[in-house]
Amino acid sequence: MENKLKWGARVLSEDGKNLGRLTRVVFHPSTNEVTHIVVEKGVFNRRAKLVPINSIQFAASDEVRLKIDAAQIDELQDFEETYFLSGENIEGEVKPLYWLRPIGDYPEIYPLPPLAVSYNLDENSHAIEPGVTVISAEDHEVGRVKSVLLDEKGHITHFVAELKVEGKISTKIIPIDWVSKIEDSFLKVSASESMLAKLPDKS
Repeated sequence: MENKLKWGARVLSEDGKNLGRLTRVVFHPSTNEVTHIVVEKGVFNRRAKLVPINSIQFAASDEVRLKIDAAQIDELQDFEETYFLSGENIEGEVKPLYWLRPIGDYPEIYPLPPLAVSYNLDENSHAIEPGVTVISAEDHEVGRVKSVLLDEKGHITHFVAELKVEGKISTKIIPIDWVSKIEDSFLKVSASESMLAKLPDKS
């Protein structure tokens, strides 16, 4: 059975609680194996969790159901960690660790404290974000990825992308074998634009 992972899909726990939205797909490019999805919830108290792919019960176009209860989500590893820099020797300057910005003053005068972000991923893994750019064999930007198709073992089989080739905009299913390079912000295919145009349109 094939699963479809789509960015922005609602993620539900086994007990039916809303855990947030799917915002990234983490995979190992040498094996095409998806290892985790990233589930985010909140704005001001934002939480981003790495959910193992084997925790997915099923995935549809607008919803992902997990095999874990809502209470277990907090036990999962954070996708990213944000922390204050020490304040010492930052770009040749000494800055305090943090400070309050006076109300009504301009942020240019009292900038936010310096932050750093680290991602809890294997160094060989990629976390694909929404709208990854598709690059043709001619090195032209021809569209953006909308979702990922997986087989029952959790391996990527196809990317679903909205492409503009030969003057026509359509949704195509690109086989993983056509992908020659994958980065966090783009994927390049070995196929020419004329070959991409010949792919059947996704209904």
